[in-house]
Amino acid sequence: MNYAGLDLDTLLVLQSLYETRNTTRTAERLNMSQPGVSRKLALLRAVLGDPLMVRAPGGMILTERAMALRGPLESVIAQLTVFLSPSEFDPATSTRVFRLTTTDYGALAVLPALMAHLSRIAPGIGLEVLGFGPDAMRQLGEGQTDLVFYTDDPAPDGLRARNLYTEDYACLVRHDHSILQDGPVTVDAFLNWPQALIAVFGGRTGVVDEALALIGRSRRISLYIPYFATAATIIAASDMVLTLPTRAARQLVQTGRIATFPAPFEIPGFGYRMLWHERSQQDEGHRWLRDQVGISGENAA
Repeated sequence: MNYAGLDLDTLLVLQSLYETRNTTRTAERLNMSQPGVSRKLALLRAVLGDPLMVRAPGGMILTERAMALRGPLESVIAQLTVFLSPSEFDPATSTRVFRLTTTDYGALAVLPALMAHLSRIAPGIGLEVLGFGPDAMRQLGEGQTDLVFYTDDPAPDGLRARNLYTEDYACLVRHDHSILQDGPVTVDAFLNWPQALIAVFGGRTGVVDEALALIGRSRRISLYIPYFATAATIIAASDMVLTLPTRAARQLVQTGRIATFPAPFEIPGFGYRMLWHERSQQDEGHRWLRDQVGISGENAA
């Protein structure tokens, strides 16, 4: 097979086409002419022996061959980028943009301290935050994101992980809620009020319900919601109690309209960590970012 002409620019065209499925939008994104993108696509089709994209009623779709090539392509581009980049990464002058994937919790618990830290030592560095979904680990494997923040569940093969901290839970209520007026909150007092449940991935129960079941109790949940900030706004205007990870509670309580108290029963905590692909292990900029995440997390603890 003749690979002549498959330079980095051609591979970047294919990478962009995976996302845009459109030669005009890819041309705009890469600052190329539309005919230039079409020529690159024609070259890719000839070299790889596959149309890569075909027309369908809803627009262009990827062929099976194209889908199979996406992961290897991202790996090759990442390695070429490192190979062709200057050997030294200078955070003070770099304008590199890193992609981070996280849940709403991670955005609250990790990003405020991280952004404050980066703004002081590397003001040109940018972060693009992507929402955590069922494809997050696949996207990390394909190079569509640089870091994923998640719990200490087992990581797929090919990914590396670094523990950031162990998290516990706190309870959130309106700042003038009567539950705060009679000393330490008891289990009975806790259960006397309607509850809110943060259900990031859906579902009607969580770790709080599991912990209550161990002591033979249950609660009445009035609100199921996937958004921490919206839940806190609702809590501030209601009698509901919200139990959530402590670092998220610490951020939300800064509004001044809500207060926290310790859970009156034991709730198992969880480990939180960042994950990255093996291909990024030796990338100097990536390694620097991982260190800064760790430093900012320690400072925010």
